[in-house]
Amino acid sequence: MSMKSMWTFTFVLGVIITEVYSRDIPNFDTTQLLTVEKGQYVEIRFNLWMRPDLLGAPCADEEYLEIRDGSDQSGNLLGVFCGRDVRDVTLRSSGRNMWLSFSPHRRYHIWDDYFEGKTLNATVATDLGNVAKNQFVLLNHSSSLWCPARGGPAPRIVWKRNGVVMQNSTSVRLQINVTEEERNTKYSCEVDDHGQLKRKNISLVVESKFQAPSLFQVELN
Repeated sequence: MSMKSMWTFTFVLGVIITEVYSRDIPNFDTTQLLTVEKGQYVEIRFNLWMRPDLLGAPCADEEYLEIRDGSDQSGNLLGVFCGRDVRDVTLRSSGRNMWLSFSPHRRYHIWDDYFEGKTLNATVATDLGNVAKNQFVLLNHSSSLWCPARGGPAPRIVWKRNGVVMQNSTSVRLQINVTEEERNTKYSCEVDDHGQLKRKNISLVVESKFQAPSLFQVELN
C-alpha cells in the first residue's frame, strides 16, 4: 500500500467513526458495529469527553460507553467507560467484530479516534496492570468484579473462586452475589499471555447497602 493510499484509508476510517458517534439519535441510544476482514481482530483507540457545562456526575448517573467482543449486545464485555474526560483508550477484540453502545442518556463525544484490523498473528502482550487488588462489593446484592486485561487479540480471562473456575471468556467482568459467609472468599483472574500464565488475586471489600431511616425514625429525631 502506498503512503498516499494509507493516509486516505486512515482518513476515511476516522470520518466514518466521527459521523456515526457525533450524530444525535432521538432517544440518545447510539450503537455501532465495527467489522474488519476475516482473519483479523479490531483495534480501536479513542478519547471520551463530556462538555464541562453539563450538570451531573457521568459515572454516578450511569452515563457510559460500553464495548463488547462480538457483533451485538450479547458479546463478552470488553470495557465500560465513563467520566468527563477519558483519554487514550486502546481496546482490542478477539475476532473481526466489536460492538459499541452508549447509555440511553448519551451526552458523550468521541474524539481523536480510529479503528483498524490487525492480523491474528500480530499479537500484543497481555497486561493485568490495571486490575485492582482490592475491589468493593455489596453484601447480599449483585456486584461486579473487574479484570481489565489488555492484549491483542483480546485474551480469554479465567475467573476463579477459591481456586475453582467460575468463568472462562473474554469478559472483563464477573458478576457475583456475596453473602455473610463468603466475606473471605478468594477470587482471581488469569490469562494466558501467549504461553505464559499471568494471575491477579482479588480481595473483597464487603460493604452493606445503605439503609434509609424509616419515617418513624425520622420523626423521632
